[in-house]
Amino acid sequence: MSSLRTKSVHLTGYLEHLLRTTFPCSLAPHSPFKIITPSDPQQRGAQLSLCFREGLMLPIYEILHDKGIVVDERKPDVIRVAPLPMYNSFEDCWRFVDALSQAVVTVGDGKVSDAEREAREKGPTSP
Repeated sequence: MSSLRTKSVHLTGYLEHLLRTTFPCSLAPHSPFKIITPSDPQQRGAQLSLCFREGLMLPIYEILHDKGIVVDERKPDVIRVAPLPMYNSFEDCWRFVDALSQAVVTVGDGKVSDAEREAREKGPTSP
């Protein structure tokens, strides 16, 4: 395995570990999100897809964007996080999870906003 792939596996695994320990209820129905990417490193690339409860994705995405955190949105409910081994560090993963945790607190109960409802009606987007 190349050193880039090795670092990629470690970065993504660390990110998953941080998400699961920071949001221990990530498997519970009341969790803000669930990780929908397979846990097995052989079945995934350098990214994790987080599927948010209805109404949470867009406001959380906007908060992360305002903080300068680049993630990929997949409407209506998914944010993809991709720690790239050539550009990101383990500290970057920690900073992301910290910012996500703050965003979840800021957004609150996740009621569907007019903007989110409109985005859902428009359907999936891609960069």
